[in-house]
Amino acid sequence: MALIASACTLIYLIRLFGPTDLESHAQDLNIGYTLDMIVQGNVFVQHDLNGALMSAPPLHTWLLSLSSAMLGLGRLALTLPSFLAIVILSLLVFKVARQRFGELAAGFAALAIALSPTIAVQIAMVRSDPLFALTVAASAFSALIAWERGRAGGKFWLLFWGIAALATLSAGLSGLMFAAAGLLSHFWVKDRALDCPAPCRSVPSGPLLFLLITAGWLIIAWFSTRDPAITHPFIGELIYPPAGTAPVSWQAADLLKPLFFLLVRHLPFSAFFLLALWRVFRHPATNPVERRFECFLTSWVLLGLLILSLARYQHPDQLLALWPACAILAGREMARVAERIGKTRFAGMSVVIGSILIGSTYNAVHAPRSPSEKASTKYSQELKVAEDAEQAAKALKASGLDVRTLSHLGTPASLQLYLGTYRPSINAAQLEQLLAETDLPIDLALGAVDIEALGLTPRYPKTKRIFRYPNDETLPPVLQVYRIDK
Repeated sequence: MALIASACTLIYLIRLFGPTDLESHAQDLNIGYTLDMIVQGNVFVQHDLNGALMSAPPLHTWLLSLSSAMLGLGRLALTLPSFLAIVILSLLVFKVARQRFGELAAGFAALAIALSPTIAVQIAMVRSDPLFALTVAASAFSALIAWERGRAGGKFWLLFWGIAALATLSAGLSGLMFAAAGLLSHFWVKDRALDCPAPCRSVPSGPLLFLLITAGWLIIAWFSTRDPAITHPFIGELIYPPAGTAPVSWQAADLLKPLFFLLVRHLPFSAFFLLALWRVFRHPATNPVERRFECFLTSWVLLGLLILSLARYQHPDQLLALWPACAILAGREMARVAERIGKTRFAGMSVVIGSILIGSTYNAVHAPRSPSEKASTKYSQELKVAEDAEQAAKALKASGLDVRTLSHLGTPASLQLYLGTYRPSINAAQLEQLLAETDLPIDLALGAVDIEALGLTPRYPKTKRIFRYPNDETLPPVLQVYRIDK
């Protein structure tokens, strides 16, 4: 277990001490939600820095705010919940797999979590996907234990519904669907040696606890906003995509996308999962308890893939909630291969593959990029924007200007993170409306937008620039602040 935690920590530190990527992978949304809660005090309903309603319930934002309150606003505080979620998920998978398939399979399963290429990205990101995967897995395993214990499983049914409520508060009702998907294996496994009642016979207090937590938040959120769209985060991104996402019509080809992403984004471990999936159907386990567990995991994955393949909005990161089940099946398959070719030889191969995966993560994060490469890829450009925003924020705070009164137009979200402000961005039309409604001077922070393009200087000749970063006029501006005086 120490090896697993160490592997997760090593990958996290590699990512944390690399270039900041807060402007990529839609992390700006969660930055805005956190600033809205910390600065504005909006606990139950948050908006991003464009003023759009949150796309998911606020559990992840609550954790971000808690870590920021302890460590201060910064990348460490914002990525800490993802790191802890991955570590706990790896240890949970190890514990469950060791009880079911043995210690060797458990070790490989946990490494399939810790060393997966997708996990190496998610472990240091300001996104709710790791938290969602952890809550789904914990809820699913609780349901399995409750189902197996029959009438004596009341406490675990209560645990299932309680953690499923947390999963729902992480990413919507898909959390409950993923967590309960494995229970449908009851209709698949019919063995008299398994004396288990139907999974629907859970304690009545479980669903009541689920409704108390989820509906309780929804009611409070409704009275806070009076906005019917508050139900969209509760239902989840499967139906309502995040604000600003272009609507896409569903096509038959979308049926295969989730499976393709699952296999490609978790190589090489997904190859063992594919082998394990074939074995479940062609050569199922002879032990009835092991057979039930492998069917439970398979139902979890296949039904989850079906749900995601029919969704209106598909994103590869949603598959993270299915990977714990895949990792356990892959771990058992890797243990079988190790037994066949020899544990020592396979352990050596695993060390080599693990070193390659960790090394590739380090190279991807820390490898120097040429100026042409930085300008050619979107991700490199986002890295530069985030780095420049951090430096510009330091210079702006040192200038003595009141950053709390700035109006932002085209500035990056990470700029306000380092400033510690929540000022929703405005567009040109909103700026004109703001100018029409006030006689006071307006301090306007501009990112990539040129002041001349707004056409303000001819109409407001007293407009002057009061801040520029960098100071060197020969370099292109990263941030400029203009005072528009009427």
